[in-house]
Amino acid sequence: MLFKNYKKKTDEQLMILVQKGDHHAFSSLYNRYADRLNAFFFRMLWSDSRMAEDYVHDLFSKIIERPQLFKPGNVVKPWLFQIASNMCKNGYRKRSFEVEYLKQLQVTGIAESVIEQKLDNEIITDQIRFSLEKLEEDRRTMFLLRYQQDLTIEEIAEIFEIPKGTVKSRLFHIKKFVERSIKN
Repeated sequence: MLFKNYKKKTDEQLMILVQKGDHHAFSSLYNRYADRLNAFFFRMLWSDSRMAEDYVHDLFSKIIERPQLFKPGNVVKPWLFQIASNMCKNGYRKRSFEVEYLKQLQVTGIAESVIEQKLDNEIITDQIRFSLEKLEEDRRTMFLLRYQQDLTIEEIAEIFEIPKGTVKSRLFHIKKFVERSIKN
């Protein structure tokens, strides 16, 4: 009966309870977002599932350690993804992940003919991932937040602190870039 009450609470209500030390509220919030954040980190961190899990753990550890970082009146979902995005940026700065990833691709020889790529859906997914990796961090993050995490234009605009029209324009150009990359 107690846990049903948590399921009915909004994310923001749960976060306020977390700030008051309510561990059940934290568990509910974790259950709502851990998988989505894991998928986000997985895409942002070159499909490294172990790294994605570590980042999810680190993000929720930060929330436990410093729940006061959430300001009442904010919306939890974009706040969490903004933290996740910033964590990825910090990770890029600390280590040269992109260089290491490209070296791994060259060593493992994951090159296939264009015909095979167009026939296999899994390879098309790889093509999308590779084309996203050519984008700047902010553009890649924006694309994934919108099309993988289903955040609204308004939520993305709030995360990036830019107008909604700018988000729409950038997403349009990103989609065109990805489409061109796949066709080539």
